[in-house]
Amino acid sequence: MKKGLLIIALVSLVLVVLPAQGGTEKDGVIEFKIVGNNASTLVTEAAKKMAKEIEEKSNGQLKPILYLEGQLGDNDEDLCTGLSDGNYEMLINPEMLFNWAVPEWMELFNMAFIFDSQDHLQAFWKSDVGAQLAQDLLNKFDVKAYINTIALRGPRYLTANVPVKNVADMAGMKLRTPNNAGVIASWKATGANVTPVAWGELYGALQNGIVSAQENPLANIDQAGMYQVQDYLMQTEHQYTNYFVYMSNGWWSTLNADQQQIIGTAIDNAFTWHNEQVNAEDKKLLAKFIEKGMNFIPKNEIDIQSFKDAIIPVLLEKNKDLYPEGAYEKISQLSK
Repeated sequence: MKKGLLIIALVSLVLVVLPAQGGTEKDGVIEFKIVGNNASTLVTEAAKKMAKEIEEKSNGQLKPILYLEGQLGDNDEDLCTGLSDGNYEMLINPEMLFNWAVPEWMELFNMAFIFDSQDHLQAFWKSDVGAQLAQDLLNKFDVKAYINTIALRGPRYLTANVPVKNVADMAGMKLRTPNNAGVIASWKATGANVTPVAWGELYGALQNGIVSAQENPLANIDQAGMYQVQDYLMQTEHQYTNYFVYMSNGWWSTLNADQQQIIGTAIDNAFTWHNEQVNAEDKKLLAKFIEKGMNFIPKNEIDIQSFKDAIIPVLLEKNKDLYPEGAYEKISQLSK
């Protein structure tokens, strides 16, 4: 009898000592972490709106704890690993988790000029292909990507210390890109000398001549002050990307249907607001860069087709055994 009571006591102690898996619940309030790295001030503001709505609509039953300013790190790889490991419940981040889960699709996804517009990108994630990729991510890492509404980023522009109006102008240019296979392959195909540089080191690399050009959305160019160390801004609009809300599926599965709906609706509302703001912000940033002295080359003065001709056929042939069969055609059809 005493032995049985001892076992019960030990089990009770273990249950008290072990940390709750996927958030904590106290007095009927479910606390959970939403993590970001402040790569975009606009998406950070959207996340704050999302959190506020979740708490209000759940009457305080759901309580997000925000770590949006990089408090838990600013390295995307580490942040994605942390979510997959269950260190927090929600993460706002670009497509890195998909890059790991479905690299054969994402190398094509990251090809320059693969998407024509923000609407084209949204259509991709709302398609059967997007749903399957989300399922593949879930199966591989037990992470749920919310794809009903995504936070669309402004298109990526090219900046350099010389004007670029044709793909021939890229020959030998020391160009910084993110360390992403599809992006690197695209710009190598233009003849550029591609040099991946960490985001935090990019301003110094441009200032010191380690690289002489880079490509990013206008918001990132502004955040890093790159208009101070680059002379020309080209409206190439060569790549469209977005942020997702990712969730630990183990935690998500503990929520009831009403709680899941509250969170999903809050994401929809916050990212819809974000997407209404992002293009207006780009217009303001473009005016700011011109005022600061950057020489702006609009899209109608750039031979965009010369870039497409140098990149798309080359990568389709080079990666014909990597890209899923018919993948390029499926993406192209979504723009029509």
